[in-house]
Amino acid sequence: MKGIKSYEDLKGQASKFDGKIIGIEAGTGEMSLLKKDVLPAYGLDKEYKVVDGSTPAMLAQLKRAYAKKEPIAVVLWSPHWAYSDYKLTKLKDSKKAWGPGDKIRTISNKDFPSKYPQLTKWFKNFKMSESELGSLEAEIKKRGQGHEEEAVDAWLKTHKGVADRMAPQ
Repeated sequence: MKGIKSYEDLKGQASKFDGKIIGIEAGTGEMSLLKKDVLPAYGLDKEYKVVDGSTPAMLAQLKRAYAKKEPIAVVLWSPHWAYSDYKLTKLKDSKKAWGPGDKIRTISNKDFPSKYPQLTKWFKNFKMSESELGSLEAEIKKRGQGHEEEAVDAWLKTHKGVADRMAPQ
């Protein structure tokens, strides 16, 4: 949507979104942060109603609105396959109301590095960008349950060098 790039840009625009932000499961951390921290930080808590629901319901509404080219605000995390399937805008959070973000950590027992030095090196050097992980998730979703290995193989063919970068010989 033109002109909406950040949470600040949502101010005064609720009518374009029917005053709603389409949410996911009510008990999730994202929903709690959105309601308690993010919307109040930007003065949006009186202007927008967060609609509790489910991830599949939110994705269905996103798909419908996208097909009709209608504005919609949804709760969506990143990386997520939807960023590969749709041209979406992840709103800038200049006030860092969502917090610093999460990290993926590798944990092992103390003997693992000496027993598996090559694998330890691979884990230490593992890096994927948001767009790489999102597009991999999209490929897995497209191929369906039970076809994950096919999806990874297909994804690696279109993302040459990723495997060599992560697991050099």
